[in-house]
Amino acid sequence: MAVPTAPDSSDSFGRPTWAGLVRWDVDGALMRYRVMAFVVGVGLILLVFVGMPLQFLAKEKVVAQIVGTLHGYLYLFYLVAAADLARRAHWRIGRILAVVAAGFVPFLAFVVEHRVYRQMREEHAAALLVPPAPVTPADDDGQPADAVG
Repeated sequence: MAVPTAPDSSDSFGRPTWAGLVRWDVDGALMRYRVMAFVVGVGLILLVFVGMPLQFLAKEKVVAQIVGTLHGYLYLFYLVAAADLARRAHWRIGRILAVVAAGFVPFLAFVVEHRVYRQMREEHAAALLVPPAPVTPADDDGQPADAVG
């Protein structure tokens, strides 16, 4: 049996699309988070494995200064995207702390992003399978129509 899915903000391979990035729901927030996690992760890897060795071994500080500053500003956008997703998806504190830490530990941004994406897809699919609660009609006084009183 196929699992029903809602309109997705990514293509069939899970890559973000422009339409997905501008959606103002959980799927859009997830796509914005994924893009920023990738950008911040790549920036941190460049800083740690290119900029810092050049600064300390070759005494060339310009790469570390530029990439470090750029990473710092992009990390702020990453935190905003993560906070937006956390608010929309009602995350617990453990997941929030893992996402925050992912921005300053090399390679962790990719691991955490993959786990967050997988968990969000699973939660979204599970939410689609749960039937909505029945709605009972109410009388003029706001009580259910079948209530005796």
